[in-house]
This record gives sequence, structure tokens and C-alpha cells, in this order.
Amino acid sequence: MKKRLLPLFLALLLSLSACGSSSGGTDSSAAVGDASADNGWAEAAMDAADTAGGADFSAVRRNAKLILNADLSLETQDFEKSAADIEKMTAEAGGYIESSGTYGDTGSRSANYTLRVPQEKFEQFYTQLGENMHVVSRSRSSEDVTEQYTDIETRLATLQTKHERLLSLLEKADKMEDIISLENALADCEYEIDSLTGSKRRYDDLVGFSTFYINLREVQTLTATADGTGFGAQLSQAAKTGARGLADVVRGTILGVVMFWPAVILLIAGTAAGVILHRRRKAKRLAAWNAQMQQTPPAPPAETPQDKPEDKKE
Repeated sequence: MKKRLLPLFLALLLSLSACGSSSGGTDSSAAVGDASADNGWAEAAMDAADTAGGADFSAVRRNAKLILNADLSLETQDFEKSAADIEKMTAEAGGYIESSGTYGDTGSRSANYTLRVPQEKFEQFYTQLGENMHVVSRSRSSEDVTEQYTDIETRLATLQTKHERLLSLLEKADKMEDIISLENALADCEYEIDSLTGSKRRYDDLVGFSTFYINLREVQTLTATADGTGFGAQLSQAAKTGARGLADVVRGTILGVVMFWPAVILLIAGTAAGVILHRRRKAKRLAAWNAQMQQTPPAPPAETPQDKPEDKKE
């Protein structure tokens, strides 16, 4: 009986593999059927939404495993306040800061944030950032990982069944050769289970918490963003931008004068001294020239050919 244990074990492994393949095929067929049913229901729901004038799209795929991401570029003239607001809004949404970093000097600082926010708060948080921050650009994306997630669950169920049967065989084995073979098979099975479990946890985290990638920049003048598409909206935005630019120039000039007033005074004094010295030197040269002209006697008039005596011929 014991001698026949190893062939029985091999036969059992082959049957498990066949069962796994059959189960996978059945699950795949069921998945296809469910997908077809979901697609049909989704189309009906979309038609109803068009008829009713709009509907909540999340209801169409409530069982889907979606990974939601958003990328926003923000500007601010009050860096500390904006950074504090981002952290506060993240905490109030039940999320957390996965990573962050601040770079640059005061006046031109920037910060990068990777925020994790519960998926059910994605829309609220996305809208809140747009309302409370100066958004230069933003984008959003979603990835449907339902198929991958379902495949992992199916493979895990098959491996768990295989693991239980291997344990049962190991309890009955008494030959060292059989024990070693069963333990090796168990180790391989447990390794696959751990790997798939890690992948499933990763998907659970990505689906349960959406990811926001935020870049916050400190600027002196906010980048103009169109409030509308018409000429009036663009003209109004251009006027606002021009007014802000003029105010920034005036403010910068005043601050520059106050900051560098010793150098400005020295520059003015140096320029005035140079002008005065130049005028004095010019006056001295003019006076010297006049004095020289007064001391020099006038030159005698030049003799003309008519005034010369003609030689008389004898």
C-alpha cells in the first residue's frame, strides 16, 4: 500500500492540474458570460442616461475594479498657505501623503506631492482642488483591472485547494522519498500563493485609494487661464493679466529701490559729481584759451605782389 503512494501522488497532481485547467476554462466562460451580461446592462443604462439627460456613471460599473489617477499643475503666490491647504484637504478626505518634496528658494519654490485618497472621495477631492487652487493644467485617467483581479482570485482558489490536498497526502506519507517530493510541491505551491496574494493586495490598494500627482509652484504672477471661450472672456482675462503685470512691475521697482537705496544714492551722487567736474574742466579750458588769445599780438598783414619794388634795369 505504501509502495503505491508515490504513483497515487503523481496521479493526484495530474488530476489537480486537469481540474485547475477545467476550472480556469469554466471561470473564463463564466467571466465572458458575465461580461456580456454586464455590457448589455451597461448599454441599457447608458441609453437610459441619454434619455433622462444624465446619470451617475459609477452605477454602470459598480462591480468593476478601477484604478483612478489624477495629475494637476498648480500655481500660488502664497506657498506656505497653499501647501498647508493641500495637506488639510487630504486629511479631511480620509487620505494620506504617500510622498512629497519641496525645492528651490523663497519666491520660486516648488513642491511635488503624491496623494492617496479613498476612491469614493475622488470626484469631491478633484473638484475641491479646482475650486481652492489656481489650476494651470489637470488631467485624469482610469484603468480597469477587473479581468486581472478576477484571474488572480481564480488562481488563488485553485492553489488553496491544491495546498490542502498536498497537506493531506503529506500526513499519510511515511517514505522519505515521498515526504521530500510532497514538501517540495508544497513549497512551490506556497510560493505561488504568496506571490498572488501580494498582487491581490496591491490591486486592492490601487483600487481602494486613488492617486493624485500634484505639482505646486510659487510664482509672482499667476498664469492666465481662460474663464471662457468667447472674445469677451478672453479680453477680460487679458485685462486682468495686464493689470497684475503692471502692479508687479511697480511693486518690484519700489522694492528694488528700497533694497538697493545706498547703491542708488551713490550712483546719483557719482553721476552728479562727474557732470560738475566735466563742466569745471570745460570752463577752465575755455578761460585759458581766452587768456591766450588776449596775450598774443595780432600778426602783420601779409605783403601783396603789388607792394614789392620792381627791379630797375640799367
